[in-house]
Amino acid sequence: MDGIKKVAVIGTGVIGSAWVSLFAQKGYEVMAQSRRPETREKGYRQVCTNLDFFVGKGLLSNQEREQALGRVKFVADISEAVCEADFIEECSGETYEVKIPTFQEMDRCSPPTAIIGSSSSGLSMTDIQKHVVHKDRCIVTHPFNPPHLIPLIEVVPGKETSQATIDASIKFMEHLGKVPVLVKKEVAGFIGNRLAVALWREAIDLVENDVASVEDVDKALCAGPGLRYALMGTHMIYHLGGGEGGGIGHFIDGIGNTTFSAIWQELTTWNYITDPMKEKLIAGVKEEMNGRSFAECIAWRDEKLFELIKLIYGGK
Repeated sequence: MDGIKKVAVIGTGVIGSAWVSLFAQKGYEVMAQSRRPETREKGYRQVCTNLDFFVGKGLLSNQEREQALGRVKFVADISEAVCEADFIEECSGETYEVKIPTFQEMDRCSPPTAIIGSSSSGLSMTDIQKHVVHKDRCIVTHPFNPPHLIPLIEVVPGKETSQATIDASIKFMEHLGKVPVLVKKEVAGFIGNRLAVALWREAIDLVENDVASVEDVDKALCAGPGLRYALMGTHMIYHLGGGEGGGIGHFIDGIGNTTFSAIWQELTTWNYITDPMKEKLIAGVKEEMNGRSFAECIAWRDEKLFELIKLIYGGK
């Protein structure tokens, strides 16, 4: 993409290493930063694993994999990582106590024309950018895990973010093969996580009240609504459910204001997971894993995700 040649990723944990993998696969020079040597080493291993996955899926040849890895440099200092960057993706700890000084250092050490994006899953960019000089170039570019595969990017400007930064961020994400959505108003959790946590709360409540096991609640979601959610959003689902000629208006007048209204009155409203609930979920998930390792579950997930994304979006 014109104007963006070099990128920096600040933080090389699960999210950061996935971003590094994607940027490198797409041909960008990447400076990957983490202060701790063990985190840099773990991030490097994860990048290698992700690039191997791309090779296995035919997105990279073995030679291209080595070239992609050669475009990545792991460093300890933020100043070294961002000093020549055109775009920065920040993936540090999810607290203002961590984000604000990190943004201050990135802002101080990077070229003033560089865009600084954040992978924050819910913090306010308005509150973060108050503490930097170049407020206009700061924006949230929130991915969904795993970022090197799932297309969604939530683009969330703060009050001081310029329109040029918004436009350039959306264009860059599209160039990477992402599906950006613009969040016009800052709300906790943005769009995707608000929807996800609302659903999860009800899923937990069904388990807590012994309506079904953890595994059967998960099955009910993925074998039913989840299949449709991969293809279209809830508004379009119910529009089609209303039938031709009536659509979503007919659906609302029918099921929406009868069956669904009765369900809404029964939905739970608690906002804290108790220790007994937590233990019940841990036991239920252990049973659902059925002896599979964490790594095996991730590998299965990524294999299926790739095929699903390829089917719906035409590949990466």
